Amino acid sequence: MRTFLHHLSLFISSTLMLTACVTSPSPEEMRRRAEQNRWELTHWGDRSVPYGDDGAPVILSFTDGRVSGHAGCNRYSAALVFGPRRGEVKVSHGITTRMACEPRHMEFETSFIRAFEASTRYHVDGESLLFESDIAPPLEFYRRPLD
Repeated sequence: MRTFLHHLSLFISSTLMLTACVTSPSPEEMRRRAEQNRWELTHWGDRSVPYGDDGAPVILSFTDGRVSGHAGCNRYSAALVFGPRRGEVKVSHGITTRMACEPRHMEFETSFIRAFEASTRYHVDGESLLFESDIAPPLEFYRRPLD
């Protein structure tokens, strides 16, 4: 019994530590954090995320209620609002440049934009910012300091 309680205590402590790392800052705090960094897409379900020779990385920046950056092939820009409640986000339909790329990069970009614009929730996990929707796995961006 004593061993069981010890293991249960360790399990509960580990679970609390892991969940404590994932937060949903207030909309004001999230806007401030987002604007202080650039964000690189590092993980998206089981998809291969473009990087280096496999394509330009997806990099986003946030300024004055807008998100902009590189969506994999083209430049991308849209209106974005954190809130009104903690953990909620609204991304408007955005615009892109019209450069042609390899078909697999174009497909990735189209899917990425669709998933990003469908985002309704945000979370911070350490140095990562996650956007969640009901149509795709979470988009995980890693914080990159501004140059």
